[in-house]
Amino acid sequence: MKTELVKKWIERVEYDLQTAEAMHETGRYIYVLFMCQQAIEKCFKALIIYNDQDVLPFHNLRRLAEQAGVIDEIEPDSLKKLDFLSQYYINARYKEDIQQLSKGITSYVSKEFLDFANGIIQWLKKKINF
Repeated sequence: MKTELVKKWIERVEYDLQTAEAMHETGRYIYVLFMCQQAIEKCFKALIIYNDQDVLPFHNLRRLAEQAGVIDEIEPDSLKKLDFLSQYYINARYKEDIQQLSKGITSYVSKEFLDFANGIIQWLKKKINF
């Protein structure tokens, strides 16, 4: 049962990463960040389930890293990126001004976060033996 649930979460992670890639290719950079946040969140939740814990209903990536027991293994620069993505999740879902939110989110920034998400997810998947 646990294995199947972890597998479903990882399938969602892969779907979200593919969506982030598609958004990057079409120049919808704001949604690249949103989908990267979603993918990382789901991967943390897969690890939490793998560790036989209940998934709590929050979206903050730092808090999820703490619950997953990996916070001390994450470099300070990566923690800053997780914090940024956590805030962006809220902004992307409740967008009042898409132009304001998109300010500074260039192709380069989008790609940087896409690469970051892929790296974190690969690292987390190794912890799940996936």
